[in-house]
Amino acid sequence: MEASGGVFVDQAGRELGREEGAKLAATLLTLVVFLWVAATSSIRGQVLGVVLLALVLWSLYPRHHLLSSILVIALLSLFQVSLSPGEFIDSLLSTYGGSGLWIIVSGFILAEAMKTSGLAKRVALWIVSALGGNPDRVILSVALANLAVAPLSPSTTAKAFLLLPICNGLIEAFGVEKGRSRYGAGVMLMSMAANNICSTGFLTATVPNPISAEYIRTASGIDLGWLGWLRMALPLTLILLAASWLLCRWMFRPEVEATPGALERIRDLRRGLGPLSRGEVLVASLFSLFLLLWITEGLHGLNSGLISLALSLLLFLPGVGVLRIGGFAGEVPWGSIALFAASMFLAKAVGHWRAFDPVALSLFHHLGLSRLPPLPFISLTVLVSMFLHLAFTSTTVYATVMIPLIISLTRLQGLQPQAVAIPVAFLTPIAVILPVNTIPNIVFYSSGYFSQRQMIAYGLLTSLISALLILLIGLPYWRLLGLLQA
Repeated sequence: MEASGGVFVDQAGRELGREEGAKLAATLLTLVVFLWVAATSSIRGQVLGVVLLALVLWSLYPRHHLLSSILVIALLSLFQVSLSPGEFIDSLLSTYGGSGLWIIVSGFILAEAMKTSGLAKRVALWIVSALGGNPDRVILSVALANLAVAPLSPSTTAKAFLLLPICNGLIEAFGVEKGRSRYGAGVMLMSMAANNICSTGFLTATVPNPISAEYIRTASGIDLGWLGWLRMALPLTLILLAASWLLCRWMFRPEVEATPGALERIRDLRRGLGPLSRGEVLVASLFSLFLLLWITEGLHGLNSGLISLALSLLLFLPGVGVLRIGGFAGEVPWGSIALFAASMFLAKAVGHWRAFDPVALSLFHHLGLSRLPPLPFISLTVLVSMFLHLAFTSTTVYATVMIPLIISLTRLQGLQPQAVAIPVAFLTPIAVILPVNTIPNIVFYSSGYFSQRQMIAYGLLTSLISALLILLIGLPYWRLLGLLQA
């Protein structure tokens, strides 16, 4: 036994070594290409080289987003010295002075306060217990709980960790066996899919949304603020969420039935929180105020992000707030914040220099896209983009790379940039086919209640439904809003 165990360890070590060797080889090759491009190309090529380097570093080394993002910002700052001083300073300050970055930062603070105070868990459990103990309704309640907490934080990972123990409690209330229950698989898969789907409805629900909004604003002049994004996305989010629940019921029809004991155990989860605390009231009040600021930013003209950040400091006041600076500093996802800042700065550089135009031109001619009429072109691009999530392990990286490429291809077709950029931006958070597509997927997959085969089957159908929804309902709806040409 010891010998066979040693062989297993040796094999695992060799596989790990080969994986690390492949990563190192890919990194060195990318570095050589980047240095060659940086030394021989114009600034457009240099920006494209930074995109390539960022894609490799962000994909291969997700635990080091802080360092790689700082490197990306430093390289872009170096290359953009060829801008006039005024343009460079404006590009830099618009990234760090605009409301988007600070809304994201204040969102992370608010999310930690929601978790620490227990308010987010209370909201989710209230929804769950209000719908009763019927298994079908429990699965629906999981979807609605995700919808309720979606705008609270730009971190889908934080929301996954918030809802995972609730899902575990809902499954355990029926006493099913892990890995052998359609009900257990349905609850976890619904929460995983809803985490992705509900992130499409709110600008602050996930980091890729403001990145996509910045690309669209630069390319088309359409400014999708918090309220603009809500009008553009939320109705479609609700339709897709309902469709994903119906699909989940069909594929994983619960084998258990409602019982008084199961309902009582679900209610016990809520009663265990006790009465509403002062901290929860403070967090709820601040969130309501933040939401009002974000929605009305186009009316009052103030920097909602900086105001939200300043107000969020109330959460650290001794005797008043619910957070402690020392403990919070260790919980802050600095890498995610740096990744967002670097992506925004990269978006501005790519948009300004139209760095993806040469790549798009090559693809456009080699694939014969010029022969396609507008509607088939849009349909094909949306479908291909939807399933290209398989090639990415981060929706933030996906948005940073795919949206500008889509914009360039759409221009070559002679269409408005937003004609495809808006559909792809809406679909960007929906990466539900493989566990490795996003960290939240891994969180729910690690629960052990569903297999990878079940996830792939459900994810493929959900992805196809998502794309068809956009083509059949989304495009006419956005034309009605005036976002697309009739």
